[in-house]
Amino acid sequence: MSTPRSLADDLRRRNDAELEELLRLRPDLLYPVPPDFTALTSRATAGPSVSRCLDTLDSLHLHVLRTAADLTSDGARGADEIIDAAGRPLGPDAQAAVSASVADLVARALLWGNDDALRSVAAVAELVREAPVPAWPAPDASRGTPQPTTDIDRHAGLRARESLALTRDLLEAWSVQPPTVLRTGGLALRDLAAARALLHEDWSRTALTIEVAQATRLVADDGEEQPAWVPTDRFDTWLELASAQAWVEIVDGWVSLPRLPSLADAKARLLTSDNDHRRIVQHRRVLLDLLLEQEPGAALTFDEILAVLDHRRPRQGGRLREQVVGATLREADDLGLLGFGALSTAGRLAVQARPTDARERAMLLTQITVALASAMPADVDHVLIQGDLTITAPGPLTALIARRIGLLADIESRGHATVYRVSDASIRRALDAGFDAEAIHAFLREVSRTPVPQPLTYLIDDAARRHGTVRVGAALAYLRSDTPDTLTAMLEDRRLAALGLHRIAPTVLVGQAPVSEMIASLRAAGYAPAVEAADGGIVIRRPQDHRTRTPAVKGVTSRRSEATLVSAAVRTLRAGDRAQGPRASTVTGPASSEAVPRLQSSAIVAALRQSIAETRPVWLGYADTDGTVADQVVDPIRLSAGVLTAFDHRTSTVRTFAVSRITGIADPL
Repeated sequence: MSTPRSLADDLRRRNDAELEELLRLRPDLLYPVPPDFTALTSRATAGPSVSRCLDTLDSLHLHVLRTAADLTSDGARGADEIIDAAGRPLGPDAQAAVSASVADLVARALLWGNDDALRSVAAVAELVREAPVPAWPAPDASRGTPQPTTDIDRHAGLRARESLALTRDLLEAWSVQPPTVLRTGGLALRDLAAARALLHEDWSRTALTIEVAQATRLVADDGEEQPAWVPTDRFDTWLELASAQAWVEIVDGWVSLPRLPSLADAKARLLTSDNDHRRIVQHRRVLLDLLLEQEPGAALTFDEILAVLDHRRPRQGGRLREQVVGATLREADDLGLLGFGALSTAGRLAVQARPTDARERAMLLTQITVALASAMPADVDHVLIQGDLTITAPGPLTALIARRIGLLADIESRGHATVYRVSDASIRRALDAGFDAEAIHAFLREVSRTPVPQPLTYLIDDAARRHGTVRVGAALAYLRSDTPDTLTAMLEDRRLAALGLHRIAPTVLVGQAPVSEMIASLRAAGYAPAVEAADGGIVIRRPQDHRTRTPAVKGVTSRRSEATLVSAAVRTLRAGDRAQGPRASTVTGPASSEAVPRLQSSAIVAALRQSIAETRPVWLGYADTDGTVADQVVDPIRLSAGVLTAFDHRTSTVRTFAVSRITGIADPL
């Protein structure tokens, strides 16, 4: 075969399989689909496209490419000469790898020609000038020492359960008192500190919980006049999911998170796109793929991971990648993907590529559920109540019990067993949510394996008796009580002087402060007010009251699958190539008759599908908007939803045709 005169000539001579491989290796060449080989060549040799391709190459490929660029600067060289020159400093053991690298560079259109005469793309020489001779042999990516998978799964399962509990507890609290959104966006530092105190975790784990909740679309800006970070309606659905499915959604949100929350400290800005970095997602995905290559139970150290990545993606190295590697290992451990540095059984399934088929996705979710169920601690449906007003959960509580216990008590410490502290304020919170004393007593008797202590019974009864004896309504605010002496005490209480209270009736006071401020001041002074509705009843504030619409998924497009798009792109290139050549036999008219014969719509669709399958041009009769029928030659590419996408020889562009306006089809002469 003769030597191609240019890269365009080289690409034109490649078969369809080789062109499809090029487009898969360099996906940026697909968008938009190039109309012909001239456009494809121009795009493939442009500096930005070449640079993106080089970012995906390992040290050996860059070394071979630099060698080829140096040798071919003054003319084409044979493949054997390039292989010998590139392999000489590496030793004889590298010859096979160097030969494979040359073939791969040709497939990526960074080298072009044939075995007797190869050249490098002009833009390559400057970009690979500093590429060093790589260490050989390459760092071993599978040196991890296997550990018992049972221990790894058990550790990861415990961390997965903790991540679910932290997310649930945080958003339950934000359901009642959502933090405000800063004017510049993001979460206020005081709200971050409050979340840390609520979760009893360090800054890193708290920030991870908050950021992943947003990435999973469980919390969002409600967009109100005074905006707040509020759980979405998706959160209620998430609470009803099985543990494995809820965990998989958290993992999916984290994998696509363009931030590193584990680097957060007390002054970190969270829930803001200012910290977004596209490279973070790419580095995280490369690291997860590397971990997937390891044998089950095998772990790599931080230095081993960097050594492998420095060889595989040398152009993407730097401080950011080091930060991503360290942060990803920590975050994956916190979320329950890793155990002692190795992917757990469930983690290995959760981070692999999702199948496109619905049945295969369901099977994968079943596998994750089985793996996680055997590793995750079982839910418990009981607690132990102590005489010091603490409630101990000896394991992860079921969602319903955890939610009710969270209303009745505050978390004091976490761990294998969670300790809650009951107080007057926590009981009042449950009363505000609609419980009464009898309901609280019945619930505690039902879930406690120990007798309910008498001090706790007295505390509940006392709080319930005082709850609502003073009621606050909007005036700015008013106070109403059936006990005039209580109102008299409030008027004389200096701590309440700022409220501007005045008596307007024996059982009614009005104040100059809003309801929320008056409630807070009265409770701080030791009273137990409740908010009164317009009908005189007590307002019940349930956590579900604060919800916002789930935001749409960002970055989702309607692009067809890669295989379909690649195949269509190759057809477009072939059609464009034909359009550049002599057209005498193609544009003179139908095989017989002076006009394209009219056909039924079913016959038109059948003919179009056949031409697509056989990759051949056809002559169309196509009605314009004014009813005029024009005849034109096209190369059909795909047919979908009543629309034909084809290369139009008249305009030399890819365009669409409505099938309903195609009057007939004929083969060109």
